[in-house]
Amino acid sequence: MTPSHIDEQSEFRQDVISGRWVIFAPERARRPLGQSKPQPRQNVARDVCPFCPGPGFDIPTPSQAFPPTGDWRVLVCPNKFPAVRAIAPDTRGLTLRLQLNQLPGFGVHELVIEGQHHFTDPTELTDEVYAQVLVAYRERIRTFAADDRMDYVTVFKNVGAEAGASMAHTHSQIMATPFIPNNIRDEMAGAETHFQRRHKCVFCEMLKVGPFGVQRFVAESANFAVICPFAPRFAYEMWVLPKAHASHYETITDAAAAELTLLMKRALRALDAVAGVPAYNYYIHTAPPHEPPVPSYHWHIEIVPRTARPAGFEWSSGVFINTVLPERAAHDLHAAAK
Repeated sequence: MTPSHIDEQSEFRQDVISGRWVIFAPERARRPLGQSKPQPRQNVARDVCPFCPGPGFDIPTPSQAFPPTGDWRVLVCPNKFPAVRAIAPDTRGLTLRLQLNQLPGFGVHELVIEGQHHFTDPTELTDEVYAQVLVAYRERIRTFAADDRMDYVTVFKNVGAEAGASMAHTHSQIMATPFIPNNIRDEMAGAETHFQRRHKCVFCEMLKVGPFGVQRFVAESANFAVICPFAPRFAYEMWVLPKAHASHYETITDAAAAELTLLMKRALRALDAVAGVPAYNYYIHTAPPHEPPVPSYHWHIEIVPRTARPAGFEWSSGVFINTVLPERAAHDLHAAAK
């Protein structure tokens, strides 16, 4: 699909999985934003980086190293400033608090330090280090799955200060919690509703041309695809999915992680080229680790660039305003990803 075939009129779109609405308003891209416009990606500068090996190296005792012996490529350690803490509440007290919609703030919050070299852009990592990062995600999810108090494991990455990164050295974060986040519950419920109605996984259908899958491909490899979703919240938002149905990220193999590395780098470099090096977040949506394989749900990585700042309407309504239709975004990103 070429830009000349893309309708630039305003329209509403509803995400078929979560049910959330998005307004596409291309004309708003011409507003005089001034200083309120998101700036190109910036990183927090420090004289000494605590993630770089050397005199300033300052992290808590590592939880796991990859590889486990010799010089590490990827290091996982507790977050020095955790949102949740590893405490062990008694079962009776936990039950009481749940009845009152309250729960002790226990869980695990970790950092994934990506390489010994001070890179601020994940695409600068060698393929070997990036693949090891993806394997580290898998192994930490498997580790937390062994704790029956932890109902979900969230893996996320902040790139650039505007996306929430407080350290420039490229890293990710992992948080294990005793509940399943609402976004995941809503997504799984929507996917299950679709499955009951059509007897097909909605994510699998997204990868095909048809009523639910439109040709919005950005890039692909033998086993993975990058698409722009039908109702993205932000301009140039992308989703990365395995082509074969899989509900749990932790089933990824080492060989698949190496393949995914190359595709992720292509997608992220295309994003920088098209959107002007924005800050961005990406995160893994996967089925809860204690669940058996889920035929209606498909793990995926959502890449969300900070190409706009949510304001009053978005916060009050939960409806995002996007200035770039995903068909146009996919066309531009596809050209840059070649």
